[in-house]
Amino acid sequence: MDAKFFNIIPGREEVTILLYGDVGDSRKVESGRVVSELLALQTKYKNIAVRINSNGGDVFSGIAIYNALKTSTANITIYIDGVAASIAAIIALCGKPLYMSPYAKLMLHSVSGGTWGNASALRKMADTMESLQTDLSRMIAGRCNMKPEDVAGQYFDEHDHWIDAEQALEMKLIDGIYEMETPSSTPGTTEEIYNFFNNRLVEQPPKTNDMALIDDIKSIPSFADKADEGAIVAHIKSLTNSATRADALEKANNEYKARIEELEGKEIAAIIDKAVAEGKITKEQVPAFTNMMKSDRTNTEALLATMKPQTNLRASAFINVDGAAQGSFSNKSWDELDKAGQLDTLKNSDFALFCAKFREKFGVEYKN
Repeated sequence: MDAKFFNIIPGREEVTILLYGDVGDSRKVESGRVVSELLALQTKYKNIAVRINSNGGDVFSGIAIYNALKTSTANITIYIDGVAASIAAIIALCGKPLYMSPYAKLMLHSVSGGTWGNASALRKMADTMESLQTDLSRMIAGRCNMKPEDVAGQYFDEHDHWIDAEQALEMKLIDGIYEMETPSSTPGTTEEIYNFFNNRLVEQPPKTNDMALIDDIKSIPSFADKADEGAIVAHIKSLTNSATRADALEKANNEYKARIEELEGKEIAAIIDKAVAEGKITKEQVPAFTNMMKSDRTNTEALLATMKPQTNLRASAFINVDGAAQGSFSNKSWDELDKAGQLDTLKNSDFALFCAKFREKFGVEYKN
């Protein structure tokens, strides 16, 4: 949890979330991370304490945090430790039990912002700001026991309204003032209060490069459940061993495939040499029959078995007198040869017949 932008203090029955800092993307209180952590924590803890010390920030980010706290299934209790100003005050007034320190300040004021562009763009921004103020008025109206329009009139009048703990209790904005040790020097200004409560936190030791690396590694899904550095190292060793084993298996598989291809090559060469020795084919026909053996060994061996030794066999004899090839192929259609897986055999053994079958099937000449 220490890698997150805000502090989480776990306990046996309750977890504490510290919302200390400005609200907004890339700031200390970033809505996406706050909400995701809250959703995760409420599945583990029935009680969640939220402690606030913030000068405010982005309105939309604050609204997202407000909604997450308001709809949480956990028992949420909110504490304003130092300052809850602007949108941080809206978050604090989300409707959950709320307590302030005796030195805390709560501040409400109008939405502020800016833009650049023409008059229409400026008017549109003003309309957006007024719409947000209407939404914020409705969000805190119930807590203030006021109507939304009265909230807007009293607190969104373009002035800052600072409320201390006693005033907030009298106005019934909060449920109580919690006790704390009296500081050696009582903070007076808003900045002093903000800094006083920030300094009360036990500073985390600066994260070393090793700690940052471990956090990065744990962001990888397969490392997410590794509790410590030892578990991470053990998992890395396991993955390394698996990778080495896979590499070795791949190399062994490639070696086996090469040996099989070599043996098959020798077997084919032996069959072809035997056919030449028996006078079934000529030496000139060896390349053609070798290719036929590689593409369709079963049918080519069957073809050689049907051939009879001939004494004056010419290179073209196979094409002209091959009963198994020409006789069986000429009586079959292109689709029948295709279904039987014999197109390649026909092409290598009788190219002219192959072209004729192609022309008959597709109505155009075959171009090699």
